Amino acid sequence: MEIGQKVAQQATHAHTASIGDTTIDVGARLRQARLAKGLSIQEVADRVGVSKSFISRFERDVVNASVSTLLKICDVLDVRPGQLFEPPVTKFVPADQRPPINLGGSRMREYLIGGAGNEHMLAIFSIIEPGGGSGDEPYTLDARSDMVHVQTGSLSVTVGDQVYIMQPGDTLTFPPSIPHTWKNPSATETCTALWVIVPPPV
Repeated sequence: MEIGQKVAQQATHAHTASIGDTTIDVGARLRQARLAKGLSIQEVADRVGVSKSFISRFERDVVNASVSTLLKICDVLDVRPGQLFEPPVTKFVPADQRPPINLGGSRMREYLIGGAGNEHMLAIFSIIEPGGGSGDEPYTLDARSDMVHVQTGSLSVTVGDQVYIMQPGDTLTFPPSIPHTWKNPSATETCTALWVIVPPPV
C-alpha cells in the first residue's frame, strides 16, 4: 500500500492506528517529534495554519485531522508520514547522539534520551550549570508523575511548599500537577540529572 493511501485511511478515522496486535498513537508520536525539535504547540499551529487548540487536541487524540493538515504537521516536524504507522521498536540512544531539546529554563542543556514515538513516557537528561534551573516562577505539567534522579552535583527542587535538597544518587518522584521549580544551588559545580515524565506532557 502506498504511504499516501495509508495516511488517507488513518486520517479519516481516529488517528490511533492498529498494526497487528500493536496500537499506535499517532498524536503522541507527533507530540514527541514536536518536543524533540523544541517547538511549542503555538509555533506548530502557526506554521500549519490551524489553531493552538486544534494541535493540542490532536496530540491528545481528541480530534481528527484531514489528510492535508496531517501532512502539513509532518512537514513542519520533519517526520515522514510512513513513520507514524511503523510499530514501536527498541530505541538505543548513544551518548554522543542524544538529540538536544529546549523546554525553557536557563543556564542548562537538555537532551531527549527516551520516549520519542512513545505515548507512555518521556525521558530527559539535563546538564544544569551553577545557578541554572527552571526559573523563579513555579510551573505545572499535565502528567501523572515526574521522577528526577540526580547523578552528579546537587539539585534543589521545590514542590508546593516542600523543598528537597538532592545529592548524587537521590531520586524524587512527585505529581507534576503541583506547582514546582528546581535549581542547581551550587556556585561552582554542575548538576546532571535524569527526568522521567509519565505520560509525556502536552
